[in-house]
Amino acid sequence: MEKLLDEFVCTITEENGTTTLTYCHPTFPHQGTCTYEKHTMKGKTKPIVQNFMVMVGCDMGDIIEYIYQKKGIKEEDFNEINMLIREHSRKKVEEIK
Repeated sequence: MEKLLDEFVCTITEENGTTTLTYCHPTFPHQGTCTYEKHTMKGKTKPIVQNFMVMVGCDMGDIIEYIYQKKGIKEEDFNEINMLIREHSRKKVEEIK
């Protein structure tokens, strides 16, 4: 299923600490977005600073529909697809940034 996600062109937009990854298929009208926010944690007793991103939104209904059309998924597959989308989008954000 990851190969199906690789068919999409991914673009990133950043605004006020929010990063939006948009999936667009080059030949089909399917589109989806995953939105991340940047956060920073500072240590209370040690001067350690950690930067991380948290997914705050995901609208991938068209992408799931595309996967259904191409592969034929069942209700049991939705948890696997959910994790696949989360991991794939996180990797893409890290690659492009």
